[in-house]
Amino acid sequence: FSELSAQVSEYTNSMRRKVRDLRIADDAALTQLTRTVDRVAEQFDENAADLKRASPVRVIPPRVTPVEWLQQTAHSVFEPMASAFIVFVLVAFMLGQREDLRDRFIRLLGPESVTLTTRLLDEAAHRVSRFIVAQLLMNIAFGALVTAGLYWIGVPYAALWGGFTAIMRFVPYVGTLLSTIAPALLAFAVFPGWSETLQTLALFISLDMLAAYFVEPVVFGHRTGVSSFALLISALFWIWIWGPIGLLLATPLTVCIAVLGRHVPSLRFLAVIFADEPALTPHVRYYQRLLARDEDEAGVLVDRKLEELGPIGLLDHVLAPALSLLVQHRSQEEITDEDARVVLEFSREVVQQVCKSEAQDAQSPVIVGLAARTPADHVLLEMLQGALGERAMTVIPEELSAEQALRRTIELQPALVCITAISPARGSEVRNYCRRLRMHARGVKILVLRPSLTDADVTRAVERLREAGADYVASGVMDATEASANLLADKAEQSMENTKPALVAAAQ
Repeated sequence: FSELSAQVSEYTNSMRRKVRDLRIADDAALTQLTRTVDRVAEQFDENAADLKRASPVRVIPPRVTPVEWLQQTAHSVFEPMASAFIVFVLVAFMLGQREDLRDRFIRLLGPESVTLTTRLLDEAAHRVSRFIVAQLLMNIAFGALVTAGLYWIGVPYAALWGGFTAIMRFVPYVGTLLSTIAPALLAFAVFPGWSETLQTLALFISLDMLAAYFVEPVVFGHRTGVSSFALLISALFWIWIWGPIGLLLATPLTVCIAVLGRHVPSLRFLAVIFADEPALTPHVRYYQRLLARDEDEAGVLVDRKLEELGPIGLLDHVLAPALSLLVQHRSQEEITDEDARVVLEFSREVVQQVCKSEAQDAQSPVIVGLAARTPADHVLLEMLQGALGERAMTVIPEELSAEQALRRTIELQPALVCITAISPARGSEVRNYCRRLRMHARGVKILVLRPSLTDADVTRAVERLREAGADYVASGVMDATEASANLLADKAEQSMENTKPALVAAAQ
């Protein structure tokens, strides 16, 4: 660096020549345009003539004494140094007294929270240490690539700029930009043409984009647990508090805050603000976009989740929970009938698109689908029908009354009846279906799909449904699909056992 400082003066002539080449030559069109603008400006300025005749006013700044100059210089130099010194002393003290600070923090939260506090501290230390190690390795690799690239371009002191870049990249967001200025200016001063300067800028820009959009999301995406927006806001805040040193400490401090919000319920809002977890779950986002009449974004979400989870996973994790929200909000009159209609119609279209029909053998057992008396229950039944195959289930029409639907179901003599109900208030109706079916069709298998049951209600609800005659209570479409296959297999085994005595008697 000392050798570079001594040679800077030798590059003065090259820099002057380039600056002179950048000057715009005399151009008649440009001159005419300038004069036209001046004339228009003079017409709008009513006092232009008075201003031209007025004598110019010269402002002479007060003379600065040597003592004042020394005070200003000392203030501009020693203020950041004092801030940095205070930060380093504080960090050193916290590291030296980390056991005592840890114990005091545990006592502050209460002895009954020892397990929670220990897990919190371990996760924060683990995330911060992994981030620092990964950042160090990333910066070393970035600096090595910069060194190799500048050496290939021919920029002097390539190793110096590579090491400087590796250090500056610890400063988030602006570190790479600041490290680009010096080698670009040196290339501008040393070489007679513009090729090397542009190559230097392209090197830094390409490496930074490669790191920011491809490498760092993979390396850091699951290490800090903090969103990019949170890091930006945190960096601005800590710069305001501690200056450049705060910029270096912004990421570790933000990680600690996010971990604190993740484990302390009263500080959950910190995790929502800073953590990199999605703000909304997929089914809530799907439901919210449909309420906002944004079917395009809802369709994009459906396509992405279909690719990630598959058709049945999409039904279980997006559509069914969204229908549960719909029923809940409609019962509380938070949405209108028109809002509910939009969500239901779009969900029906999604089910028709993602579920492929399959030809069913005529000898296969009869499966009948019976829904509770709400439109959402019928959409859920269509989802189950799509999961089983369009021709594998006979769906009782929505227009029939409860008595007509039961009578129609019994007439079909099914091997399996699938009953769907989302609303928790429909429990008595579903139990009545089970009792009537068990009374008039004793050999039928009954499957109930209730995806909206909470953990607190599921045990009691399942017991009551089994007492009413249900053979299985499913919580999701995947669960119902597997259970239907098992129930049909049990039905087939029972039929074989019932026919064995008749076959033996006939043989005798």
